[in-house]
Amino acid sequence: MSSQYKENNFSTESLSNLLVEEQNIKKKPNFDTLIKRIIIERKREKKNTLTLGCVLVSTFLVFIFFIN
Repeated sequence: MSSQYKENNFSTESLSNLLVEEQNIKKKPNFDTLIKRIIIERKREKKNTLTLGCVLVSTFLVFIFFIN
C-alpha cells in the first residue's frame, strides 16, 4: 500500500468554500432579467402617462362641450 495524500472532498473547509462560491454566484445580477425589468417598467410608465393624458383631454373636452 502506498501512503499517498488523498484530498478529502468531504471536509468542512471544502464545504465552506463551496457555500461561499455558491453565494457569490447567487449575488451576481442577471443582466437579461434586469433589462427586461427596465423595459417592463418603461412600458408601465408610458401606459400610465397615456391614460392620464386621455383622461385630461376627455375632461377638457367635456367642460368645453357643457360650457357652450
